[in-house]
Amino acid sequence: MNIADKNIPRRPLTVESTNQLRDTLLTALTEILKDSCPCHYPRFRYLTAFQHDNYKAGPVFCADSNYLISIARSKNLDFLKQTDRITENLIGDYSADLVYTCNKCSTVYKCIGKQYSISFEFEYLITIDKKYGTNIGADVTFPIPLLQGLYGFDDANILLCAKEYKLGTAEEVFNYLTEKK
Repeated sequence: MNIADKNIPRRPLTVESTNQLRDTLLTALTEILKDSCPCHYPRFRYLTAFQHDNYKAGPVFCADSNYLISIARSKNLDFLKQTDRITENLIGDYSADLVYTCNKCSTVYKCIGKQYSISFEFEYLITIDKKYGTNIGADVTFPIPLLQGLYGFDDANILLCAKEYKLGTAEEVFNYLTEKK
């Protein structure tokens, strides 16, 4: 991966940057879960639904959205629980599309996994049964701050997705995700 293009919001993948991303997103979700659940936050729903097809681009991976999905499913957080496996008419590239249900509001998501190479795979969520009602979190605004950023095989495809995003600090990412209306 070439990380030289200044127009692409991404940082070099290091242990330190990955740990900071994980810690920031875990702290943000923990804060949201004190009052409600992330389902009530449009910014959470938007970021976890990131997929390059929405931008008519080739394969692009958003590290922030993938970590957000992974942390949201962690048992320690007790937010999303796997409730089903869909094995027919798959959208993803694996043996099943996984279904998760929010433990607080019962909103249901389908988790789709795509793989483009042995080291390039990503996930995104599709809301399949909205039960969260009124939004508590602030509406999506652009550019969306990312801590780690966008990656892929081709910078031209990444640039198609990059217009809505910018690199931010851990504080900016936390504040963006947790901001209320």
